[in-house]
Amino acid sequence: MTETKLSNGALHEQADNSIDCANDHDPLSLSIRSNYSFSKPESLAQLRPERGSGVLPIITKAENRQLEKTMAELTINKLKFNSKGLIGRQQEITTLKSCFRCLETQNNGESLHDSEAVKDLVFLHGFSGVGKSKLAETVKEEVAASKNAMFVEGKYDFVTMDEPFSGIVQAYGSLCNQIKDSELGIREAVKLSIMENMEQETEMLKELIPELGSLFNNQDIDSISVSTRSSLGTSNENRQENWRHAFRLFTRILGSFFHPIVIVLDDLQWADPASLDVLEYLISDVQNPYPLMIIGCYRSNEVNETSILYNRMQDLSDKTERFAFRITDIEVKSCDVDAVNKMIMSMMSIDDEEKTQELAEACYKRTLGNPFFLIEFMKLLQAEGLLEFHLGLMKWVYNVSKIEDATMSTANVVDLLQTRMRKLPNDMQVLLQYAACLGSSFSPSTLQFVWKENRSIILTDDVSNVDDMLKLAEQANFMESCGTDQLRWVHDKVQEAALSLSDLVTPAFQFQLGLCLYHGLENKELDKRLFDITDLINKGAGVSREELATLNLRAAKKAQRTSAFLSASKYIANGIRFLPSDSWDTDRWLPLQLYSRGAEIELALGRTEKVDEYVGAVRNTEACTLIETMPVQVIKMRSLVSQVVIADSINDHALALLKKLGFQLVWNRKLVRAQALTLAIRTIKKVKRLSVHHFASLRKMKDPKQRAILNILSIVRVVAFKSKNVFLSMMCACKMVELTLAHGVSDMSGASLGGLANAAFFLKHDHAATLQISEMAFAVHERHGGSRVAETTYTICAHCLARVKPLHECLPMMMKGYSHGARSGEIEWSVYNLMMCLIFFPYVMGKTLDQILEQFPKILPQVEEAELKVALLIVRTFWQLVVKLQLVPSDKAAKLDGDIFKQDNKVELNPVHARIIHLAQGELFLFYGHYQTLANRDIEKGDLFADSAKTSFMIPMEAFHRGIALYAMAKRTKVRKYRTRANRLQKRISKWAKEGNPNVKHYDLMLRAEQASLNRRYGVADYLYKEAIIQAARTGHLHHAALFHERYAEYRLKDHGDVDDGKYHLAEAVRYYSEWGAVGKAEVLRKEMEAM
Repeated sequence: MTETKLSNGALHEQADNSIDCANDHDPLSLSIRSNYSFSKPESLAQLRPERGSGVLPIITKAENRQLEKTMAELTINKLKFNSKGLIGRQQEITTLKSCFRCLETQNNGESLHDSEAVKDLVFLHGFSGVGKSKLAETVKEEVAASKNAMFVEGKYDFVTMDEPFSGIVQAYGSLCNQIKDSELGIREAVKLSIMENMEQETEMLKELIPELGSLFNNQDIDSISVSTRSSLGTSNENRQENWRHAFRLFTRILGSFFHPIVIVLDDLQWADPASLDVLEYLISDVQNPYPLMIIGCYRSNEVNETSILYNRMQDLSDKTERFAFRITDIEVKSCDVDAVNKMIMSMMSIDDEEKTQELAEACYKRTLGNPFFLIEFMKLLQAEGLLEFHLGLMKWVYNVSKIEDATMSTANVVDLLQTRMRKLPNDMQVLLQYAACLGSSFSPSTLQFVWKENRSIILTDDVSNVDDMLKLAEQANFMESCGTDQLRWVHDKVQEAALSLSDLVTPAFQFQLGLCLYHGLENKELDKRLFDITDLINKGAGVSREELATLNLRAAKKAQRTSAFLSASKYIANGIRFLPSDSWDTDRWLPLQLYSRGAEIELALGRTEKVDEYVGAVRNTEACTLIETMPVQVIKMRSLVSQVVIADSINDHALALLKKLGFQLVWNRKLVRAQALTLAIRTIKKVKRLSVHHFASLRKMKDPKQRAILNILSIVRVVAFKSKNVFLSMMCACKMVELTLAHGVSDMSGASLGGLANAAFFLKHDHAATLQISEMAFAVHERHGGSRVAETTYTICAHCLARVKPLHECLPMMMKGYSHGARSGEIEWSVYNLMMCLIFFPYVMGKTLDQILEQFPKILPQVEEAELKVALLIVRTFWQLVVKLQLVPSDKAAKLDGDIFKQDNKVELNPVHARIIHLAQGELFLFYGHYQTLANRDIEKGDLFADSAKTSFMIPMEAFHRGIALYAMAKRTKVRKYRTRANRLQKRISKWAKEGNPNVKHYDLMLRAEQASLNRRYGVADYLYKEAIIQAARTGHLHHAALFHERYAEYRLKDHGDVDDGKYHLAEAVRYYSEWGAVGKAEVLRKEMEAM
């Protein structure tokens, strides 16, 4: 078949397939038709002039220019590529949108089940170019139609894959920019919420996400900085928890204003481990009540069982039920021939499938149905003249055989892209390669800078304007705008094609490009692009230069601050590589910082061999003094602790270091107990003379020698405590307090005062000193910040103040300890504080069982996330207890085992868990009225709980409950052993009451009433029973008010035969048990009362 091709009036013949264009309504095409009489012919013959006429159409130059202009504006002769990758994706689009609508429905309060997850993690996976990113963007339509939803994107790329948080930073930067552009009222409300709820988190996130700072004015920033100055700066062990809390808190705040939030993270196969950590933090946040949707796109052919992403996805799939989120997996496959045909029809504006079927089959053969590859293939066909729109015929014309022959060597989409790129001017090709080195997105101003500085090295000819070339790149669909002064590649394959376009991009080229940016950018911009620039320099050939070692140290510090320890480790290694051979002699501070910080980072990663290598490098040099080597010496000690080395070996190492520093901790290791007791008494006496204000106003400790000593003492104190060497731990705490008084406050001063408060209580039983020293510890933490705040809060409140102050007064302090621990990274002690606040203290205080039950589902995920195995067992055990207390008492129900907790007798119990089981079982025996079982267990095992939990605040309650059971059995059986044990417990509790424990007053009154009843001192017994009941009811101890009424009813019935009074107190017991939540027990007593 032949057709004619019009070229300045001339007609030429060529082979052709031609297709009618479906779009006959393009106004520009109609204009051309009218101006140039291009009507659609019935056949090609109608276009030919009559034979022998010699007449050709005459077109003037002006008409030709007008024609060219009109042709450029014409749309009918251009392929249409927008959203073609979504053709044939209806099922995937429906799934994605239904996920969003489900979250939105829950957000509007229309959810059928309160337990439904409000977070959805969607994984879109398939080969590169199948349209995963375009598919994710379809959710934008739903977000636009929603009232409060927000949509943001972040992308990872193979050039900057070592940069920590790059995709996360893009996404959250976009969130901040959208907030900045929102209505004034919303913007101010978000800002106020951030300032009220985020302390050091704002400072942390501002360093990582500069756009966050744009929400605040200078006055706001100053107030934030002042409020967080004392709380910034934590150890490596806690940094990861800092970031977990910061991202979660920030997301909760944003979620309270914008919901659902949709975060798209593209090319997750290149995400760094720190970014995957953040993804997990967000999706597993059970405390975030607001709907959140995270869409992660990744190349399935680049993720296998050995990859970090694969293993992280497996871990997440195991956590869906526990952390209440959904995972939706969508595989995005290549298109079949029919879908390819529909895409081609859409590109060419044709509505007849048969007309494009042959072309579609040819395209499918070359592209395997990959949408992005198909689009580039069609562009190539048009650019090479293999596919043309004939204005005279108003048809697309092509020859399938020629297409197949001409594209035999087209191996992949990168080849296609490079074919297009090589048709561009030389300077344009070079510019694309510069841009590709800057990452998946970049600033045109940065590109202009490096172009200006380097183009003379690369090119000799005059070059075009950068702005013009970038516009051309956008028109060619290589790049697109993504915000103010920011461009990005339309696809990572385009960036890949640009990088390998020629042999220009070598390691040496990247090195020079990095140096250019390093020397040319202002410090603020340099810090923003610090990782990119350092990575470019590190790709180059290694040369010894101090400034490059310093740059890597700077990058390592920033990565470490953001808990991206793997990236920090690489920067340290490169920094050491750049060190000159004589660096220890010329400037020892730089290698000392690199090796010291490197040892600290490797310790955080658990790579002890690398720690030893870096520590050894510092130890073996003669350039450093003993004090200068102390940081790595301390890191070595912490490394030994992490390896669970025997405590004595760690202590020997520590004592040797202290001796080198001229500090004697122990004079005679056989007399540690005597030395510790003497030192504690002396230190407590000294501290009691001081005011709380004295410690709060102390200066900061600056002497590096004293700080080194404190660091070592702190490690020994913890190791000694964990190995149950109480007296060595006490001695370290006392010495640390003395150093604080002599040399100033450090970040360990508050913790050492907490240890001294414990000594004042358990050693001297001095309640006044305990309160005073506790207040000093809290004042130091409040004024100066410090480490181990959550731990100090827990030990002071749960072990000391709970026996010195009413329990309800401890709750605010422990909640503060929980909050501070979450912020500072003390996740273990943070969770312990929370457990005390929401479970154990409320139980001892007699709060309703329903109130306590509500807390278990909230606490359990946090305990699991902290990987506190023993704490998890304890929570489950107590959860089972609370559930059992609501049941009807029976022999079967009295066994602690149930659906929530089941004891495995074949497995040896952890001692801490064993004592909690012992306590919980005793609670069931008491409230089920199994007094004989509980009393006999006391005779057999005695003070098992108190002996194993020497400092627990629940010791008085547990002893009191045993006393109730023993007195009950003594009255019923007259057996002497019960009386003897009961009287012993009564004396102990009476002693605690006299010493000033406000929480045992009603215990003391009740046991004295039981004792008087047993001794038939009825007048005294009546008085004491009533006083105990009043005290329990007045202080809100519902369980004890119920128990006391029950016991008093039995006394009135059996000792006095007073049925009316007995029934009254039974009715009161039923009322209190019902209010407490023990409905089964209340029902049993009600039936007993009715049977009287």
